Amino acid sequence: MNKKTIIALFAVTVLAAVVIIFWTKSDDKRVDRAYGHIDIRQSYLSFERSGRIEELLVDEGDMVKKGDMLARLDTKSLDHQISIQEAQCRQAKASLDEAHNGSRSEEIEQAKAAVDRLTQSYKLAKLSNDRYQKLYKSKNASEQDKDNAYYNMTQILGQLNEARAKYDLVKAGARSEIVDKAQATFDTCQSNLEYLQYQKDEQSVIKAPFDGVIRVRKAEPGDMASPQSSVFELSMLNVKRARIYVNELQLHSVKVGAKATVETAFGDEVPGTIAYISSTAMFTPKTVQSEDLRAELVYEVRVDVDDKSNVLRLGQPVTVYFFKNE
Repeated sequence: MNKKTIIALFAVTVLAAVVIIFWTKSDDKRVDRAYGHIDIRQSYLSFERSGRIEELLVDEGDMVKKGDMLARLDTKSLDHQISIQEAQCRQAKASLDEAHNGSRSEEIEQAKAAVDRLTQSYKLAKLSNDRYQKLYKSKNASEQDKDNAYYNMTQILGQLNEARAKYDLVKAGARSEIVDKAQATFDTCQSNLEYLQYQKDEQSVIKAPFDGVIRVRKAEPGDMASPQSSVFELSMLNVKRARIYVNELQLHSVKVGAKATVETAFGDEVPGTIAYISSTAMFTPKTVQSEDLRAELVYEVRVDVDDKSNVLRLGQPVTVYFFKNE
């Protein structure tokens, strides 16, 4: 073997070694990093009832706190319904009080007076009847007079029994069934009033369910709104996480609870912790930011980040290093 051949073989060997080392290091780099984006956690906010929007209190980019008022519907029609319902409830309450309190003392005295008056009239009618019965037997009164006296006595007796029954009823007050019916009518009225008030105070407004930032405002004052159409998109800022995807070779490098570093394209680094690893493989989703474009099975991984300086932006592409700080 001549000298040129030896030199050529040596050069080929060195080149092969360099290529192997390069690819080995490249694979090593791929094992300890993955690509993804900062997950957008947001809520689509809408009214609970349909109506015309009266006021929008925030705009895109505004920071809001949990419980802040964001929008209101026009509630004039509800105000009229509430006024009508309040009047009906006052009427129902009066009927209930009447059933509970029973008859007034004046009504009781009036019923008693009627009983006393008819008692005296019955005594007189009974005496007249007894007299006419004796006169009829002695042939000093006609049969018609006898019958009239008897009929008058029985008629007054019926009136007396009716007055006594009314007096007893007035003294006893309303029956329990009447009281229960009045109570149920009042309770139903109150429930309807509370529902109308709930429609005005809760269903006709939008309040922030958590601290966040308004990403999208989809409506304007005067627009018609419904529960099916969202008015705002509110994104959560106090809890951020990176969603990345790793291949099968990288699974041994990621463990739940392990530390990680999230890096942006500008070189900003934020510490994180691996919080979740999917147990099911999927084909590479289109949202994955990867160096190669070939289809392969990957596993979803969630990394919770501690972004105290608010460096990360929602939806921002990031690179996650698993052992960069070790």
